[in-house]
Amino acid sequence: MTATCRTCLVTGFPLDAARRVALELAAQGDRVLLLARDKFVPDARRLTEITAATTPGRIEVLVGDILAVDLGLDGATVRRIHAEVGEVHHLAAIHYLGIDAPRMRQVNVDGLREALELSLGMVQLKRVCVWSTVFVAGNRTGTVYEHQLEKGQQFRNPYERTKAQAEALARSAMARLPLTVVRVPNLLGDSRTGQAGRLDGVYSVASSIVHHAEPVRLPVPGAHPLHVVPVDFAVQAAVALTRHPDGIGGTFHVVDEAPLTARAFFDAVADAAGRPRPVVTLQSRLGHALARMPAWSKQARHDHGLLDWFESDVRFDATRARQLLGALRCPPVASYVDNLVAWLRDRDD
Repeated sequence: MTATCRTCLVTGFPLDAARRVALELAAQGDRVLLLARDKFVPDARRLTEITAATTPGRIEVLVGDILAVDLGLDGATVRRIHAEVGEVHHLAAIHYLGIDAPRMRQVNVDGLREALELSLGMVQLKRVCVWSTVFVAGNRTGTVYEHQLEKGQQFRNPYERTKAQAEALARSAMARLPLTVVRVPNLLGDSRTGQAGRLDGVYSVASSIVHHAEPVRLPVPGAHPLHVVPVDFAVQAAVALTRHPDGIGGTFHVVDEAPLTARAFFDAVADAAGRPRPVVTLQSRLGHALARMPAWSKQARHDHGLLDWFESDVRFDATRARQLLGALRCPPVASYVDNLVAWLRDRDD
């Protein structure tokens, strides 16, 4: 490991972004303490094998629970963390819109509270990076700025509400901790490979386009910006902002500053796949309305709940993030859509 090796605590495994943050930190020569629940430990330990052979840093798995006091760690481990950890990357969250609100609050809000409490005892602490979402803006329209949080918006689902509550909690802790908040939109797969951690949301629609010869029916016109970024860009940007001296106390939009409309994005997917472009029909719009009903499955409510984000006429100003990230920019969709399609094509629908 390098002379400037940091010891970093990462929560959120097995989320794809958390996995990639751990790998990115290890690639930079850092020691990574990766928190994982019992059932995810075998998968987490496979990362240790990858880093042992390919990176200057290393990953160590800590068995714990984001909802427990001291993250469920024993006293000796807590003392070690307090003595050694200089950086915390908190990604633990529930994004799936089918989960009930109390459970989502437990993980998204109470889980952050436990991580912040543990961070208060870290004598080497240089930074805590809290991953948030641009969708704390709720139903706002127009331009949303990085410093704004509570602007009278309405929340359309428990995810938006609990992430806003979590961000308010993070902001209240900024007087006691060196905090950076990064807001990301919907995460796509890797811009270089197309690989994604799970096939839902935007990828679910894109997969339908790739695997069907008939035009896919969209429930919304898709005339507004679709806020997505590749996960590799989000990870690189979040780590860079965490390590920038001017990032302390800041909130940053990690976004594509020239987003395509939802319709243009899915048209690009169709063109790259050699499939017909999607169409909007009355039947598909009726399906979107029905999916909001309580009797529908959690999966239907999740997938269709995402369509609220497709219909939002909102842009996220990223001036502060741009100033700190310098040359690091979100790649344009045209540069990675072929990779996205190729990866989806290799998967079963």
